[in-house]
Amino acid sequence: MKLKNFYTLLSILFLAYVFMAHSGGRADSQNWGSTGAPGDETLANGTSRTCITCHGGNSFNIDMDINLATLDGAPIADNEYIPGETYNMSVTINSTGSNTPARYGFQMVALTDANEEEVNTWANTSSNAKIAFAANTGRTYVEHNNPSAANTFTMEWTAPEVGSGSVTLYSCGNGVNGNGGTSGDAAVCTTLTLQEAETSAANSLALAPFSVDISPNPAIDFINVHIDSPIQEDFTMNILNVNGQLMQSQEWSLNRADNRNEIQVNNLPAGMYFLQMINEEYNRTVRWVKQ
Repeated sequence: MKLKNFYTLLSILFLAYVFMAHSGGRADSQNWGSTGAPGDETLANGTSRTCITCHGGNSFNIDMDINLATLDGAPIADNEYIPGETYNMSVTINSTGSNTPARYGFQMVALTDANEEEVNTWANTSSNAKIAFAANTGRTYVEHNNPSAANTFTMEWTAPEVGSGSVTLYSCGNGVNGNGGTSGDAAVCTTLTLQEAETSAANSLALAPFSVDISPNPAIDFINVHIDSPIQEDFTMNILNVNGQLMQSQEWSLNRADNRNEIQVNNLPAGMYFLQMINEEYNRTVRWVKQ
């Protein structure tokens, strides 16, 4: 009888340890994502691990919302992002029943739909959230610090560059009763897909087979543009603002030798810009900052 009680105590202590290990966010403490996104941890039955895996007791009625707004507070239209634009983002876990969770947690990742590349541009989280890298997935997540009394988590997110296409936000959250384990909790998952706003017909062109290096970045008076190109073709080099508006333009004939150009940018207002190399077949766009 004493031996049975001993093993029972060990089991309770183990479960408590597992819960506490995850309570600070699974990317930070366990190096895994639990959002249900492609590439997150896969269970033995082939399904993705989410918060529901451990906290799916459904003891509370909860749902969750992902919301975006511009930095001045205006809601975005038609779930469209402007390339390079920075947004305020919030994740809210709502209690819809008579019982209210004691604490809340969440995790979220942003991936392009075309190739499942992460859009790791999180910044300025609220005090109950943090940015954490998960070595097992090679991705950076935004997640709770510790079980939070507040049910809303906020952060900033910068949309990807022109031509990235649609982006899906994968997020899971939980409402817990704070008993030191996972029994009596509830969890929920959701996604939000953002479409790229059409700012240029260049989205339909093939990606140019070369890289574009810009220095200094951030820049003040000029930028040095270096292209190591395997092709010899004529391109137009455009400088676009974050709204896709053309600010400067010039022609550039690439060769297979050293392709360098110095561009004066002292006349541009401070902010984020895109340098675009484009012709009838190819497009390559990179982001840079003017101080």
